[in-house]
Amino acid sequence: MDSQILGKKIKQLRKEIFMDLQILGKKIKLLRKKSGLTQDEVEKAVALPQKALTHIESGARKVSTLELAKLSKLFHVPIAGFFFQEMQEEDVLVALHRIAPGLESDPKIHDQVAKYVQVCREGAFLKDVLGISRQKSIRTYSSPIPKNVQEAQRQGEEVAREERRSFELGDAPIYDIADLLSSQGIWTAQTLLPNEMSGLFLHHSSLGMAIIINAAHVYVRQCFSYAHEYAHALFDANHTVSISNAENAKDLIEVRANAFASAFLMPEQGIASLLRSMGKGEGGRRESVIYDVSTERAIENQHRQVARFQKITAQTVAWITYHFGVSYQATVYRLQNLGYFNAKARIALLKDEFKGREFLRILSLQDKEPPNKQAYQNRELKAQVAALAIEAFQREDISRGRLLDLSELLELPGNELLKFAEGEKAM
Repeated sequence: MDSQILGKKIKQLRKEIFMDLQILGKKIKLLRKKSGLTQDEVEKAVALPQKALTHIESGARKVSTLELAKLSKLFHVPIAGFFFQEMQEEDVLVALHRIAPGLESDPKIHDQVAKYVQVCREGAFLKDVLGISRQKSIRTYSSPIPKNVQEAQRQGEEVAREERRSFELGDAPIYDIADLLSSQGIWTAQTLLPNEMSGLFLHHSSLGMAIIINAAHVYVRQCFSYAHEYAHALFDANHTVSISNAENAKDLIEVRANAFASAFLMPEQGIASLLRSMGKGEGGRRESVIYDVSTERAIENQHRQVARFQKITAQTVAWITYHFGVSYQATVYRLQNLGYFNAKARIALLKDEFKGREFLRILSLQDKEPPNKQAYQNRELKAQVAALAIEAFQREDISRGRLLDLSELLELPGNELLKFAEGEKAM
């Protein structure tokens, strides 16, 4: 091969490499903007040199395998997704196992999660068949990824106040958060999850939005988990999967979700009114601390002020716990964050939890656990999908056999459901 031909080949190869780098750079830029991040924020998150991302996005710099792996984790996409000409949506279960590989280690947990993902998919399919919009236009917030705990707390609490206003909740407790989320077109389910995992949020074209929480956790902790995952729906809807567990508890988007859940379930003015009704004083200066549902511990803000101690007892905390339907621990952290006492008092109150429980037991006001928790589990989800299936059957959009298959998936008596559907159809 003469030098002229060889030179042309090298020139063509360099052109192809340059084009590949340009395509990759554009894909990275698209994902960055979709995530609401600045170039500086991405460079810090994946430890890139200053201005390196500018060169990457323009196609002037190569990206190492390690850098791609870090970008993949930051943008919540598989590495292969960077190289498709068109961005292909990853299967939701594949994405889930990529982010939480521990789910595959227990076949029972894997099967249960897969089952409820399938239930949500069936619900989305039935909505499509019936011409029903899958998702109500829930408001999403394009807040940047917080830079510190203070910013995470501020973002979470501001959006919680806005959401309470939009639902016209005032300062009242939220008595059925699963029902509230379902009213927004979000599928809600409870199933077996690893004990360290409190819940997960899914967003995929095959099912819409879904929140799945740990069925083994106590009811009040589940309520907090629902609120926490709802925060991911509001802030992180561009992610296919968001996992909440002990391992990522200190991630700032998780801190933000915890701050949202605390403020959403326990509004500041609602707590103040309840304390005034018990003759308790005003809070002092604030010491910022956020309850984490995954570890049931505090995430403290290092930039804090010392709070003035208020005489709040375990009985006081227990009454607030009962009123708002949250856990004792979450209430203690929320009260400290609102400035009613300091860290020393918090430690003492946490040690006295048994006194608060005894107080509620004497008054027959134990945790607001449903009388038959197993029957209560997934009631909303099953009712929604069953109602859609009956409507589709009556319109002759699905067959008798399909209705029976769906009743088996929903663990409902198929013959009874079919009899009811046929009776309604005949009317």
